[in-house]
Amino acid sequence: MIIHTLVYKFADSVSEEQRERFFTELKDLALGTGLVTHFGYGPHHWLPVDDAAKGMTANAVAQFALADFDALRTFSGLPHVHEFISRWRSEIEYEAAYANHDELLGLTTTQGDRTMHHTEHTVTVNAPLSTVWDILVDVEGYARIFPPTEEVVMLEESPKHQIARLTVDVNGAVQSWVSRRDIDVDRRVISYRQLENAPMMGHMGGDWRALPIDAHTTQLVLTHDFRPSEPVDGKVAGTYTYEEADEMIKAAVERNSVADLGAVKDQAELLTASAKAAA
Repeated sequence: MIIHTLVYKFADSVSEEQRERFFTELKDLALGTGLVTHFGYGPHHWLPVDDAAKGMTANAVAQFALADFDALRTFSGLPHVHEFISRWRSEIEYEAAYANHDELLGLTTTQGDRTMHHTEHTVTVNAPLSTVWDILVDVEGYARIFPPTEEVVMLEESPKHQIARLTVDVNGAVQSWVSRRDIDVDRRVISYRQLENAPMMGHMGGDWRALPIDAHTTQLVLTHDFRPSEPVDGKVAGTYTYEEADEMIKAAVERNSVADLGAVKDQAELLTASAKAAA
């Protein structure tokens, strides 16, 4: 496995929304090539000494994994990778540095495979894009259409983002977490990530994407990037080994992805049929 680590220093003029869009598009690009197996990004955690540091101090970091150096060499030569860099260089101001290296800490050897999982599920919806999109944006309505979701409380909202607390029945146990959803109306993408994780979760994020096939049909895609939380005294959430938690979360993501896509499809097609009947 080869790791590609990037550090970024975005100018003060670059908004949080622009940063998030930058990394969301970079993730989609990287994973979409089929060469990158795992991708993650996050903020640089500032230390007091950073205020007086000489040289470039990053304010964001990204990292992705590939099978080997040949895969990285192929990735780095792809035309649309260079197009991505050129486009963003013309849109925002930032400095970047990178390093290509082996996995250095030996975590996969000494602790088993704890890499980030990426899944993608899709369904074709016989409803217009606008109908599907309205359902996706209405996060408070999820308690109505997704049976495991018991309550959604909006904590913060703007036209471009939502922060909400969700209370959900997970395998018979009621759990709660806080999610941020960044809304890209132009691309019809909602990128979500847990700010306050569910008990077993180390990271959970992904996208809802609505893609028009024609005026009456929409392709709906749901992605997840996730891994369990690190064990404490050998146990995740005080109960499970890392491997047990990993298998449970993978099974839940698979089950819930199919159910959630089906629920949106059913609701959108019901609304479309009702609108036709009333016309």
